[in-house]
Amino acid sequence: MFTNNPYAQAGWYNPQNPHSINDGPWHPNSSYPPTYGALPPLDDKPASVLTFTFTSFNPDLFNCVVVGPKDRKYFEVRTQDNNTIISKPGEQFASIQWARHPTVEARGILSRQLTKDFLKLSSDQTYRSMLVGNKVYSWIPRGSRGIYLYSHGPNPPEQFARISLNNGNNTILLEITSEAFQAGLFEPCIISTVLLFSARNID
Repeated sequence: MFTNNPYAQAGWYNPQNPHSINDGPWHPNSSYPPTYGALPPLDDKPASVLTFTFTSFNPDLFNCVVVGPKDRKYFEVRTQDNNTIISKPGEQFASIQWARHPTVEARGILSRQLTKDFLKLSSDQTYRSMLVGNKVYSWIPRGSRGIYLYSHGPNPPEQFARISLNNGNNTILLEITSEAFQAGLFEPCIISTVLLFSARNID
């Protein structure tokens, strides 16, 4: 399904096989070492995590549904004429305009802005930063295990979410902590998943 490496598409280098970038679930029995500064080891899994699945690709991420606990449908993604609409049940929620310089906006969350400003690529191209509620968070790829969302700043980083492909590459998983919900990160994480795994240039 995903023939292009989504890390490379997002301006990151990942030597792993793009057809198998997810080793397994986000669980606390890994000794995979930190790869970025003082990130916590991957065995430090947050206590409460909910999983949301991007699935029913028709034929890809640009036309799919997002289901959560108890198989409840949370979002629908539809694309036509270079315009991707992300909808909640009964209402349009966010839109992405694909152009030479793509833009994104989300009702009540994001004013219209360039995607490169919403997910700013660091100067060394090792992570992307995201501003939500006057706080900065960082999306950081961690090898074959996916892209992790951490708090950004001088304090020890806290894990808030992870995006990964399943082993069959026919669904995308967004795992998000209860703390992330409280911080208003759920909808921005949904938008980020579409952008980071779009295999399109978002800069």
